[in-house]
Amino acid sequence: MERTTGIATRLADHPTSAISDALDELGIAGAFSGIRAMREGIGRVGGRALPVRFVRKANDPDAWRFGGGVGKPLEVVLKTMKAGDFVVMDLDGATNASAWGGLASRLAQRRGVRGTILWGTCRDLEEIRAVGYPVWAVGVCPRRSRNEFAFGSINQPIDVAGVSVAAGDYVVADESGAVCVPHARADEVLALLARIEAQERALEEQVRDDAVKSWDEV
Repeated sequence: MERTTGIATRLADHPTSAISDALDELGIAGAFSGIRAMREGIGRVGGRALPVRFVRKANDPDAWRFGGGVGKPLEVVLKTMKAGDFVVMDLDGATNASAWGGLASRLAQRRGVRGTILWGTCRDLEEIRAVGYPVWAVGVCPRRSRNEFAFGSINQPIDVAGVSVAAGDYVVADESGAVCVPHARADEVLALLARIEAQERALEEQVRDDAVKSWDEV
């Protein structure tokens, strides 16, 4: 666990753009497309992936609950998540209902959860911003999700917009977006990041001095 936490912290020292470059060099599809930070100044967050999948199922009596609050499918997530986790939810890209909102964000924050990524929408955006909990999503929709989704799986591999996410993978997110680093490839990615960022620093110096002769000669 200590090594896992250390790797997540080391990865989060790097911008998601640089991590994405390293993943590309290794032929790993790790950058989530179509997902953005739900507030400016969100900073950079890293943690261990807690993959969750909800399935489309309209009017499921087992998911129904009166009023607002937390839907029954989400209860499983809230009971499982723990400090250091980064919740990644596969909602099939749905934009007509939201499975994550203010109450879930408050509880996640109290538990030490690092953040939430939704391949779908969130709601209660004002509340999420007010408490300062980090959320990345496709967009926003005020409609509750319990009439449109049922629980699918947790801690099982998921595919989010072409990115494979397994329990214990490393997730880093900032205002440029979010990336997933496979657990088994983290050391390779960190080694490449050192090379890539050294190259970036050299190029920045050349740009600053207006002395770029070749983008390859660094």
